[in-house]
Amino acid sequence: MKIPKKSPKHLSLKAQHAKWAWVFLAPWLIGISVFFVWPMAQAVIYSFSRLTITAKGFQLDWVALENYTHLFTRDTFFLPNLTEALGKVVPSVLMITAFSLFIAVILKENFIGRSAARTVFFVPVMIASGVIITILKEQVMMSVSTGDDTAAYLFQAPDLVNTFAAFGLPDFVLTSITDIVNGFFDLTWKSGVQMLLLLSAINNIPQSFYEAAVLDGAGAWVKFWKITFPAITPSLLVVIIYTIIDSFLDYDNLVMEMIRDYYQNNNYTYSATIGVIYFVCILAFVGLVSLVMRKLVVYMYQ
Repeated sequence: MKIPKKSPKHLSLKAQHAKWAWVFLAPWLIGISVFFVWPMAQAVIYSFSRLTITAKGFQLDWVALENYTHLFTRDTFFLPNLTEALGKVVPSVLMITAFSLFIAVILKENFIGRSAARTVFFVPVMIASGVIITILKEQVMMSVSTGDDTAAYLFQAPDLVNTFAAFGLPDFVLTSITDIVNGFFDLTWKSGVQMLLLLSAINNIPQSFYEAAVLDGAGAWVKFWKITFPAITPSLLVVIIYTIIDSFLDYDNLVMEMIRDYYQNNNYTYSATIGVIYFVCILAFVGLVSLVMRKLVVYMYQ
């Protein structure tokens, strides 16, 4: 006897959830295919080619590893810039992650003006994208010079530099003070998303955990390291990975400047070559961090 097939109405709950999962994933799959996979494939093709602009458009000629050979053997800027970018990532990630966690812990507590404080710290999350951030990077960000050093910041207080200089302070003291003050704006600006993720993770910790700890006589320090920190390690891993990628793509990153400069000068194939190598370096760095951090992550609700 032929067994009739089940109609969609008779699908199991698990099958219905799986069907709707694909429906909600479809926009993401389409987006990543159109805006990431295809452009990345084009960049790889360009990196093995030479582009010539003609009257009819452009022509790609296969040159194999010529661009990569030039990048690693004749380009005197790429490797030093890449080394400097890698060297800046570690302290930047540590500083941003620690600052985000510190602010998230503070913003969880009840105090007068908490809503206003959250708004101030989360403003960069709302405007740090699209046209606004492009204008800020290109027109608001400037370089401040103190002594023999020059540093770039998104926001800065140039009058502060002149004020400290009027006291006749040594150049190294002037540089240190102004770097700290001007860098605080950048630190706050780059920590918005991280604070949002960590605050959400902290708010999801059951209050009963803390109540039990108080009954055992635990103080604030013990509760943080024994309850809060282990519970947020999954979100902390996400924050670290996000911050690594964001730091590699920072507006004052020298490798990103090289990619942009070659692209603006119509040297698309060499710009694509640098981009492909930079992408591999970022991917390897993130993979290494994920491998190391995986052993430290505590999944409390499995």
